[in-house]
Amino acid sequence: MLKKIVNIIGWIVLLLAFASLGLNSDDKTFGFFFYLGFFIIVFGAVYLFIKKHHRKAEIDQKKKILFQKITGIILLLIALFSPLVALRDIQLPFTPNLVLFIATAVLVILGALAVTFINKGKMLAFLGYLILIIISAIPAIFAISYLSEFFPNAYNALGTSYWSIVAVSIFAWWGFSLYTKKS
Repeated sequence: MLKKIVNIIGWIVLLLAFASLGLNSDDKTFGFFFYLGFFIIVFGAVYLFIKKHHRKAEIDQKKKILFQKITGIILLLIALFSPLVALRDIQLPFTPNLVLFIATAVLVILGALAVTFINKGKMLAFLGYLILIIISAIPAIFAISYLSEFFPNAYNALGTSYWSIVAVSIFAWWGFSLYTKKS
C-alpha cells in the first residue's frame, strides 16, 4: 500500500515538473495548466494503451528495458537543457549558454555521485550529503553574482535559478532512475 502511495506521489511530482515548463511562457497560468493537461492526457493515453495491450501479449523484457533506458536518456537531456530554457528570455550569448550547459552536466554528475556515496555506507554517506549541500548552493551563488545583472532584482534571478535547479533535479533523478533500472 505504501509503495502505491509513493508511486502516485512520484507521478504527481513528475506531472508538476513537466507542467512547470509552462511557467516559462508569456501567460504563466495558462502555460502551466496547458502543459499539465497535455501531459495528463499523454500519460493517461500511454497508460490505457499499455493496459489494453498488456493482456493480449506479454511484454518482451528486452524491449521494456530498452524503452526505460531511452526514456531515461530523454529525461536526462530535458534536465540538462532546463536552465537554458529558463534563461532564454534574457538572451545570453552562445558562450555563457555553453558554460551553463557544461556546469549543469557537472552538477548532475556530482549529484549522482553524491547519491551513490549516500547509498554506500556511513562515512561515504557523510561525504555524499556534504557534496549535495555544496552543489545545492552553487545555483544561488551563480544567480546572485552573475544573473542579477540581467534581471530587475535579485529575487527574480533567484526565482529563475531555483526553478531551473528544481527542474534539473527532478528530471535528472527520474532519468537516472529509469536508465539504471534493471527491469
